[in-house]
Amino acid sequence: MDVPPDGSLEILDEHFILSLDSPEATLEVAGGKGACLSRLARAGFPVPTGFLITTAAYGAFVQANGLAGQIVELGRSAPADDPTSLEDASQAIRQLFDQGVIPQAVATAIRQAYGDLCPAGHDYPPVAVRSSATAEDLPGASFAGQQETYLNVRGEEALLEAVKRCWSSLWTARAMAYRARQGIASALVPSGAEAAISLAVVVQLMVSAEAAGVLFTVNPLTGDRDEAVINAAWGLGEAVVGGRVTPDMVVVDKATGRVKSVEVGDKAVMMVPAAEGTVEVPVALQQRQQPVLTSEQAAELTHLGREIEAHFGGPQDVEWAIAGGRAYILQARPVTALPGDALFPDRREVGPETAVPGDDDWPALGERPAQPFDLWTQSHVGEALPHPMSPLTWSGTPIAVNKSFRYLLRGFDAPYLDDIQWVKRFYGRIYANEGAVAYVLSQEYGLPGSFLDAAFGSRRSSDRQREGGFRPFRFLCRLPGLLRATVGRQGAERGSEALFTQIDRWFADFTEQSLDRLSDRALWAEWAVWMERFTQALCLSAELAGSAFMVFAMLEWLMARWCGRKDLAPDLVTGLSGVYAAEMGPALWQMAQVLHDLGLASILLDHSPKAALAQLRKTPDAPPVIQMLDAFLERHGHRCPNEMEWLHPRWAEAPEQVIEVLASYLQAGDRVNPVQAEARQRRRREEAVAWVEAHLGPIRRAIFWRILARVQHLVRLRDNQKHYLMKVAFPLCRVYRMLGQRWVGRGWLKQPDDVFFLTIPDIEAVVKADDPTAASMDLPALVVERRRAYGYWFDIVPPEVIGPDGQPVVDRTAAPSTWLPSAYGEPGRTAVLGTDREGEPPGAVLRGIPASGGQVRGTARIIRNPREATR
Repeated sequence: MDVPPDGSLEILDEHFILSLDSPEATLEVAGGKGACLSRLARAGFPVPTGFLITTAAYGAFVQANGLAGQIVELGRSAPADDPTSLEDASQAIRQLFDQGVIPQAVATAIRQAYGDLCPAGHDYPPVAVRSSATAEDLPGASFAGQQETYLNVRGEEALLEAVKRCWSSLWTARAMAYRARQGIASALVPSGAEAAISLAVVVQLMVSAEAAGVLFTVNPLTGDRDEAVINAAWGLGEAVVGGRVTPDMVVVDKATGRVKSVEVGDKAVMMVPAAEGTVEVPVALQQRQQPVLTSEQAAELTHLGREIEAHFGGPQDVEWAIAGGRAYILQARPVTALPGDALFPDRREVGPETAVPGDDDWPALGERPAQPFDLWTQSHVGEALPHPMSPLTWSGTPIAVNKSFRYLLRGFDAPYLDDIQWVKRFYGRIYANEGAVAYVLSQEYGLPGSFLDAAFGSRRSSDRQREGGFRPFRFLCRLPGLLRATVGRQGAERGSEALFTQIDRWFADFTEQSLDRLSDRALWAEWAVWMERFTQALCLSAELAGSAFMVFAMLEWLMARWCGRKDLAPDLVTGLSGVYAAEMGPALWQMAQVLHDLGLASILLDHSPKAALAQLRKTPDAPPVIQMLDAFLERHGHRCPNEMEWLHPRWAEAPEQVIEVLASYLQAGDRVNPVQAEARQRRRREEAVAWVEAHLGPIRRAIFWRILARVQHLVRLRDNQKHYLMKVAFPLCRVYRMLGQRWVGRGWLKQPDDVFFLTIPDIEAVVKADDPTAASMDLPALVVERRRAYGYWFDIVPPEVIGPDGQPVVDRTAAPSTWLPSAYGEPGRTAVLGTDREGEPPGAVLRGIPASGGQVRGTARIIRNPREATR
């Protein structure tokens, strides 16, 4: 900072207030935002009435309170690349502003200008108070969000306080760091050729918006200058620019004002004026999924945006609001970066020929040949198994899943059903055969391709839509069998509940026996018993999932047909009682509260999880917590994060994982409360049910209640099936770990979890031969090579859809310029801004409007699983 050592500041201008439409409102006097709004007001755009508090007022405040020297000293003590030092310096500077007194001449000028906004005989109106720095909204540096805005400010004293807070926001840590990175001087006065950084304040009458958002006069995703993109949400625009809601996204043709596409966001909350400031409130249920803008409003905003773009001579990012049916312009700034190859000079093409290091050819049981209708996707299975699979987990998966799907389709005798491979491994991960599901339902039920595309969620380009229309004759022929199967599945539901009880008995017997006394062969025989039980539970799980899917789809159809509200269906089944998985969060949170109340939180926060658990077990005041922990492990100890991967130890095997979760709850404090979250879900369900009842007649209401009860019952069963599926898998994992521990002791493996880098056929061969050498296997070398391949896939972003040839399906209609990490190539190297076009690398697409262009510097922490999230 180039300020004289004594911090002196000569006030050259005592012109503290300007009207909003003053031609004197230059960048140096009114800041970027103020100068822009002044130009818009003078050009006749609908800008709310107000006034400008010039940079001279800021300078007078700094001089009167002797702050310049202190700001310089504190600023110099904080390197731009040291976030902690910047934050400390920022807090110290802002405290100086809080303690400062606004000079009388400045305060009087502000009061008088505010009084001029008051209609005769009325109270002071609410106003919006916005910071306007002299280095913001520039063509090369937008400074968006760097300084602060205060809404719904009412009264002289509140206004003066808001102005002082705006002044101090020039010295937030993020603003100081941004100026340093942009090479913008933070001087308080001109020094040499550099301009001083200062801040003006814009004061405008508050617009109590019914809807608000942001308009881009160029498509920021594609760079298409013929399109405008509007983000819109209910209430004040603060919810949109602050990222509090997922807004609607409307794409409009700029020349005609025609709406080209609308993506309706889930606008769960909105910001509204309160007695002081603003408050976040829930959006009414029926309003959340409704489009905010009419086509006429979208066209009007686009027309305004086009005129603003022409006025400033370049693409603009425009904040707008609608109140009383009238559109207002709240801000405009230049779009500082657009997508294009010039932004990515290192962009390169990569291909599937890249060699995978190590041994990636892991044999699996029961794999079948490819079929022409195969289409592989992670759309649903990716939720349960999002990460690469270990060899041992994968080797038993295909045969178990193939059996479960054949069980689900046992009513059909088509020979091709026995040749379908239902899951396959690509890019280290498991993919499900969505194409086979679609083919079976089309062939056996005559359902149209459009229904199947809607039912199964993989993104697919228009040139890959499934062919085939609805075949009513085939459907009617199959309908009696479908009804019989539906009735029969009710018996399967009762069978599932009986199996739950049986699994509890099996599990109790298993935990009572000592595995140490069993030989390897006896241990492996125990594994075979549990593998058969796991497959049985998986078959029933698939049946329950199928039944739940069908009745939930029926509920969605009824809500769309009878209420025009398909989006209500998920709310009708949320917050259900009796779901085991829903017990875990509240139980852990309550345990954390007991730790806090007993004064034991520091044990978890100051020690590693293992050390904290050991210390808790010997702390005299800790027995209430230990009892809660033991009860939790007895009920849920067979579970863990990413639990479909057998490599991860269960909570009962590594209870320090639970301690990690408890520590994270203690760190979060009041910000996270699963008990309250569960209550909110329950209220949302009750509100949704009440809304539907109020909109249905007696007959439809009775049908609704019958279907809803069935859906809720099946959803509860389906969720609890996962609990028991993991319970029946726990003995499998215990057998694997027991063998791993034994084989380390014999020198066959280097560490116990090396066993998970073998396959089921590998283990069987060693057990049968009683020695890996006799089985002609070098286990340590095999493990090393497989670990290399397994680790490689974590750095590769997999494609979402893979065709029958094993190659990624290219979506040529995806929106251009979405972030597309490479599916191939060097780990962690390639990230291109583009779409799945000819010759470009396919992969997962993250869609959205970026907050800014350019680069971000900071510490990147790769979190591979939830266990690492608290480290």
